[in-house]
This record gives sequence, structure tokens and C-alpha cells, in this order.
Amino acid sequence: MAGPLALALVLGLASLSFIMRATGPFLPNLPSAVTERTTGLAPALLAALVAIQLTGSNGILHLDVKVPAVIVAALLAAVRLPFIVCVVAGALVAATLRALFHV
Repeated sequence: MAGPLALALVLGLASLSFIMRATGPFLPNLPSAVTERTTGLAPALLAALVAIQLTGSNGILHLDVKVPAVIVAALLAAVRLPFIVCVVAGALVAATLRALFHV
């Protein structure tokens, strides 16, 4: 389980992301400074969630089926495939490895 600071940061990022998405239709002309600073909010939230899932409470990487799944999803994202394709491919890799090794 992640530490309280990591959980607070993830919850804070999730809240900010939700608020930005919810108020978007009501504030169509946000200043460019705001949009430039919040562009990377969703990828940062996803990266934080992945980091929490891949590490234990002591911060050490756990080598299990999630690691190859994240690597496959990251490689597909690097070649600019749609996000849903990356997620489904990562899930398929994890499911296949779990089925093969009965983890």
C-alpha cells in the first residue's frame, strides 16, 4: 500500500483533473497560462497511479505480471496508438501471463 503522502497527491491530482474537466464547458476561454500548466495533468495522474500499483509500501518495485503489461502499454503509447489500444493490450498481456503462470 502506498504511503499517505502518495495517496494524498494522487487524490489531489484526480480532484484537480475532475474539476478542470467539469468546468471546461462553462469556461471556454481559459487563459493560455492555465491550459499550458494543466495539459500534462491527466498523464501525470496516470503515471502516479501506475507507480503506486507497481511499488510496495517500502517503495521497491514488485516484479510481477504488471511490469510487462505496463512496458507493452508504454511502447504502444510511444508509437502514438490510441489510448484504449494501449490499455487493452496491457490488460491482455497481464491476463495472458496470469493464465500461463497461475499468479
